Amino acid sequence: MEITLTLSDDLVKQLYHLPNLSEFVSDAIKQALIKQPPVIPLQTTEPSKWANIVQRVQNDPIHLAGYSEQLKRDMKEFRKNFELRLED
Repeated sequence: MEITLTLSDDLVKQLYHLPNLSEFVSDAIKQALIKQPPVIPLQTTEPSKWANIVQRVQNDPIHLAGYSEQLKRDMKEFRKNFELRLED
């Protein structure tokens, strides 16, 4: 993934003299983020299928008899459509 930053000319000149610019910038950003409070991603307007399943089980964990078949279908559909997204 790429990102564009606006930096002063003097700072850019100093950065370009580093032996491994990408690693340096990546490490500097990681260290700066450690000191920041965690960023909580905004929730989408509509909960995901998985979130709906979790909510249904949390709301009525004892009386799942009426939901068991739907729950099984939902879980099967979730597994079928699951995509693991890795972010740097």
